Formats: sequence, C-alpha cells, structure tokens
Amino acid sequence: MKVVDQPASEATYGALGSGAVRERCAAEFTPVTGSRPAWTDQGGAPPPYACGRLDQGRRPDAGLGAEALGVPGADLVEFGTGPLRLRYATGLGQDALRELGLTGYRTVLPGPRTTARLTEAVDTLPELSARATEVVGDFVGAVVLLKPRPDRAPMGETMSSCSFSRVPFTVFLTGLGLHRLPPGFMFTEPTVYSLQESLFHEALLLWLNEVDRITDAFQTDRGRATQVFVSWHNAWWSAGRCLRELFVFAHLPALRAAALERSRGPRRALLAEALRSANACGQELLGSLAVRRELFTPAGLELLDSLAPLLPRQRP
Repeated sequence: MKVVDQPASEATYGALGSGAVRERCAAEFTPVTGSRPAWTDQGGAPPPYACGRLDQGRRPDAGLGAEALGVPGADLVEFGTGPLRLRYATGLGQDALRELGLTGYRTVLPGPRTTARLTEAVDTLPELSARATEVVGDFVGAVVLLKPRPDRAPMGETMSSCSFSRVPFTVFLTGLGLHRLPPGFMFTEPTVYSLQESLFHEALLLWLNEVDRITDAFQTDRGRATQVFVSWHNAWWSAGRCLRELFVFAHLPALRAAALERSRGPRRALLAEALRSANACGQELLGSLAVRRELFTPAGLELLDSLAPLLPRQRP
C-alpha cells in the first residue's frame, strides 16, 4: 500500500499553506509593533500569547517569555536537541483552564521520564515524516501537560489531547497522549510514537484554525452545519467537523506507515490495524464530502481535492 508523504508546499495548498498563515500573523503584527517580526522569515510557530491577543483585538505586548499564554507567571521551557525544538508551558493556572472548559484537569510540569519522552519524540520525528515535522514545527508553539483532578474527573483521563482556536499554536496533552491512536486504538504501555502522533494530530487542527482566519472552506454557515453520517461513531457530524477529521485522517496514514516499518511484535499488529482503520475513516469522510461539493468555496474545494491523493484508492 503506497502512502504519499511529501513536504507541504504552497503549490499544493495555495492560500492554505503554512507560509500564508505566517504572512497573516506578520501583517497583523507589523502595524502594532512597528516592524516585521523575525519569526515570519525564520519559520517556526508564531508566539501563542501574542497571537492570541491579536485575535482578541488586543496589543501583542508579550512574546515567548513571561506570560507566554496570557497568564501571569506562565513561561515556556524548550525541549529537544535536534532541528525541531518545542516548548512546554509552566505556571498555567486553573482560571485559564476554566475559560477553556478544562475544569476537570490541572496543569503539571513534566517529570524526568516525560521530559525524556518529549525530547525523543521531537528528536526522532524527522526520521518518520518530513510532513509531520514541518507541520508540528510550524504550528506548535507551546505544549501544556494536563492531569485529571480527582474531585472533578472521577473516571480519570478520558482525553488524550486537544487544542483551541482561541489559544493559537498551543497543544494540550494528557497521559493518554502516550497511549491512544484514533479512532480507538490503545497501547498498553506508553510509547513515544503515540506522543508524536498526538502532537501531529493537534498541529493539523491548529493549522486549520489559522486557515479559517484567512478564508472559509464553506459557502455558508448552514452548509458547514450540514449533517453527515459517520459509521464508526454511529453518529451524525457537521460537514465542518467532517472536514477537520478528514484533514487529520488524510495525513496520519503516512506517519503510521513509517512507524509500522520500524515496529515488531504486538505493537506492529496494533499499528497495522490502526493504519487500516485510519485509511478507512479517511476514505469514508472523503466520499461523504465529495458528493456535497456545492457546500464548499473554491478554497474549500482546493483543500478537499488536495487531500484525496494522500489516501490510498479503495479497492472495488
């Protein structure tokens, strides 16, 4: 089974590319700060806190230092020893989590084992996928680690990772991010690969959040809300949600295929089934949206058509 994995480019996504996102951020920063920000030309994710303030119509008077996520005392600590380096957040309080609807969690600092896994994840990601490395580097400016609060989450961790449009370039991870692969696979032991996929998964969604600030994939809000049946959840999702999930499931197979080639034993069997499932989910979503092309803008059709080659063709 051939899975496409090539670096994202402006030729592929046009106005939807990561370069367009940085240009949008730079265009908003320059009038406020009086100069073009250096990170625009250097690559990498723009500063989360400053971009979040801009999105709220406020002055971006902080960068990657203190109050990195808009919370007094918060800061970012770099990890990774290779060309890809990320940062985890410290000092994020309950008030910030409450505003995001994460009242069942608290922020924690990574211990030695988690720090080692985070470092290994970013250091070895380039060996698996140029695409994933590029997307994570472009759209993950901060990582926030969460643990469930026993008084608010008696069932423990039920979420592996999440991200929010109102907190750009920021990924929230729990311990399940070291185990779970969507749509429903679980490693019994923590794995660096699961962490890599969690980062990639959320980076893809953060990318789409920023794309939504530049253009709209749907002709109308009603079109975005059109209901589509999703068999593996036995539920109806909006077309907007289906497009976001398709974007993820179109990109995950290449990363899983690369991990599968390096795996042995029970882990290999689980990855093989997870790869098959991701392809099936992607094909279903693609087919469901492809017959509703009238819902999409030209930019949305460009995005939809760019995803089709990333998925293997269905056999008759």
